[in-house]
Amino acid sequence: MARRGRQPARQPTRKPGIERYNLIIEAAESLILEHGSLDHLTLDAVAQRAGVPRVSLYYFFDSIGVLLDTLYQRAVQKMVAELPPPPATQDWKEMLELYVDSVRAFYLENRVEMILALMPVSHESYNQACQAFGEALYGLLTGSGAIPKSQKVARACAIVAELPDLVWRKSLIERGSLTPAYHREAKRVVTAYLGSVLES
Repeated sequence: MARRGRQPARQPTRKPGIERYNLIIEAAESLILEHGSLDHLTLDAVAQRAGVPRVSLYYFFDSIGVLLDTLYQRAVQKMVAELPPPPATQDWKEMLELYVDSVRAFYLENRVEMILALMPVSHESYNQACQAFGEALYGLLTGSGAIPKSQKVARACAIVAELPDLVWRKSLIERGSLTPAYHREAKRVVTAYLGSVLES
């Protein structure tokens, strides 16, 4: 769990520090991929995998939570960069389904990022990411004229950004992947929820 006041990761500025920082990130990601979860990620395991002294980890990350927050933020940035451009349509359901489809496709192609996103350790970071995705979704849907601008719709988009992850998390835990059946349920949930908000 994230605690308020926790220091963010220290960013390296010199070449040796950048190399060591990248080794730590790569080691943590390989451990997550190897175990399929965040359960076995410890500073000792990361230091050993990276081949760096544990003190190097503490220089950049004062706890495993800070390291996980850093990995999570990198995953979110990568996902946002890979989202497709908005489709040429004013049908909000079509746009919303494209968004859900593209996030699932990203998760399936980037397992480390999927685990980080669907099994977050920090609720604060997760909430910030959902807010950011919600704002982007609101801008996409209102910018095309697909839905009206309002505070109620903006709040609904923030919730919509979180709903697919709730369904996919269950799929990942129960099935080890994001199955087509759970994906159909995720799409049904988001369109039903936003539809109910728009109709009220």
